[in-house]
Amino acid sequence: MLFSSEGTLSIDVYYKDTFVPKPFIYFSPQNTSVTRIDLQNMEFNDFIIYLRNLIKDKFHEMYYCLLNRAIIDRLRELRDEDFYVRFLDVGYSNGCKIGIYIDHYHETIMEWIEEEKVEEGDSVGDICEDDVDLVMLDDVSVNHEANDEIIEIPKYVDLFLSHKNPISEGRVEDEVDDKVS
Repeated sequence: MLFSSEGTLSIDVYYKDTFVPKPFIYFSPQNTSVTRIDLQNMEFNDFIIYLRNLIKDKFHEMYYCLLNRAIIDRLRELRDEDFYVRFLDVGYSNGCKIGIYIDHYHETIMEWIEEEKVEEGDSVGDICEDDVDLVMLDDVSVNHEANDEIIEIPKYVDLFLSHKNPISEGRVEDEVDDKVS
């Protein structure tokens, strides 16, 4: 194990709340900080007892993450002696500061993280190569020829509609021009 010369670690413990997926966050936790704690000679089970006494509550799972890092990218499980050794290595090699996140509800945290990473990757992959260099134009001109076709409106056979139709026989534009002027 790689330890600092002092052998102490500062930890921020986040507890009494829950992880929330999409977006993945640890929602509104309570926080306590412990500075200069010597964990070199503490075993994993002793560390769990220490944390339970510190937060005055039992918990199911715990995770660690370097401080000032996005938890979705850097959150790691802390579930046995092997993970505990990795936790200590990471903590001591990164400025002797690390964060611990307590899961009180036994959620599937690591699965949520993987699902969110996959969804983020899919949204980036949806961009078509042709769309990358696409430039949107404000002015779009369409060249077309004037339509010389005259549309005749047939007389309605329905009595109700024939009374409502103000246009007698003839072209539509002649009738409309007469009423407007």
